[in-house]
Amino acid sequence: MSSPCVWTLDTGCCSGWDAFDPAVQTRASQWATDVMWAATGRQFGVCPVTVRPCFNNQYNGLGVWWSDGSFWPYIFNGQWYNAGCGCVGRCCCEPLPFTQAWLPGPVAGVSEVRVDGIVIDPAAYRVDDGQWLVRQDGDRWPVCQDYNLAAGLAGTWDVTYFRGDPVPNSVLIAGGSLACEFAKACVGGECRLPGRVTQLIRQGVSISMVDVDTLLRNGYTGLVEVDQVIRSFNPAGLTHRLRVYSPDTMVNRVTTS
Repeated sequence: MSSPCVWTLDTGCCSGWDAFDPAVQTRASQWATDVMWAATGRQFGVCPVTVRPCFNNQYNGLGVWWSDGSFWPYIFNGQWYNAGCGCVGRCCCEPLPFTQAWLPGPVAGVSEVRVDGIVIDPAAYRVDDGQWLVRQDGDRWPVCQDYNLAAGLAGTWDVTYFRGDPVPNSVLIAGGSLACEFAKACVGGECRLPGRVTQLIRQGVSISMVDVDTLLRNGYTGLVEVDQVIRSFNPAGLTHRLRVYSPDTMVNRVTTS
């Protein structure tokens, strides 16, 4: 994800929120959302996405490969394949060929699946492990599709689903508190956002303050209740969700323009 999706901040702890101009509320909410999304490791938010699945040559997405046993050749759609079988010393339970397709996850829910422009009954499939679209009606997913054609036409198939993890309520509440202070600063009011003063001496009293640059480098805001939440969900200070890359991973095509 390149931007946060479906973040609705909870501003219930901001006593003067309703008094702000709607335009100020919008700017402050967007500002706080971007900051909280980045500070919590860009891991929350459920985004709608449409992909056009593809099976590659090394691994067809179905667990059909050589696996400590013997090759069992079979023909499907006029093409020969080798199915791994035997699994010496352990149980090996794999789906039938082309009955599951990989979706970049986590999959929060599937909205629609189309094959040759026809919407597939949701009862005909399920999602396993937040990433596998499994056919459960006895049919199989298309082995190939024509990427030269627009999605929804004969010879194509596509999946529209929601990708990502829902935003925890505590993160939305913390974001609301941050938006409240942004809104106050926007209209020139007093707010709790830290300034860049690190030491203040007045009438013989010296006060030392936390360096704002240090806070920002560590992904914090200077607001205790907000930073506690950030620390809870991103203790290692990660900048994005962890990823695993493999040359064997199937690449699903997404139309971007």
